[in-house]
Amino acid sequence: MAASEAASITPDKGSFGKVIAVQVVAYIILAVLSLVPGISYGDPSNPAIVSPVVIASVSMIVLLTVFSPFRDGAVGHVISVVAGLLSVVCATTMMLGRAIFPTVAGHDDFWMQEGWIAGVGGLLIVLIVVCFGRQMARERRTHLIRSLSHNVVEGVAMIACAGWCFLPTLLANRGDNAAASDSGSAMVRIIALVVVAAVVVGFAVCSYLWRRDADPEPTSRKPWMGIALLPVMLSGIVVGLASYATVVL
Repeated sequence: MAASEAASITPDKGSFGKVIAVQVVAYIILAVLSLVPGISYGDPSNPAIVSPVVIASVSMIVLLTVFSPFRDGAVGHVISVVAGLLSVVCATTMMLGRAIFPTVAGHDDFWMQEGWIAGVGGLLIVLIVVCFGRQMARERRTHLIRSLSHNVVEGVAMIACAGWCFLPTLLANRGDNAAASDSGSAMVRIIALVVVAAVVVGFAVCSYLWRRDADPEPTSRKPWMGIALLPVMLSGIVVGLASYATVVL
């Protein structure tokens, strides 16, 4: 397809109703998966639990790549996907926690959320450095700010998405799903859920503006799907932090 023909194509930004519908479905799926008993591994006396929500987190990373509304090119997508998958690893294993907090990682008061939060901090720093370096390495730096911001936002969304792996901590204590949640008081859990709900609603409102102002590649496939998933994925960072609050307060 010639460049002039591609430029004449109007990308499908869908309707705001479709965007909200996708978000509602995504939240329902996340809630249902969080109620499914997780897989335990590690020390039998203090096992780590991996929730099936991890499947949804990885799926959203894949879907945002396929239906991306960002103009950051194939390299930008790869950078973001790698960052997102590393965040999932941090959320589902204790490797990073043991590496950063070797003196406390084996104690009962060390939580997987701490390892994930540390990993997110490191990944965000690396993401910004890599994205900036990539733009500086371009021979022609046209649309530099747009390309940089698109790459960073996509990467942040994929990194934050892994926070949904901790959703079971915010829900009812039941069976294996009660992993790392027995220390959280009912009041802290309620406040955490209210904060998460407020952020979800806030991002839903923002998605109206994002859909309206989006400028995806003319040839991108259903970018409205990516726009719809973006608020869901970004909300993951709040879920992870709220989950941590329920186990330490």
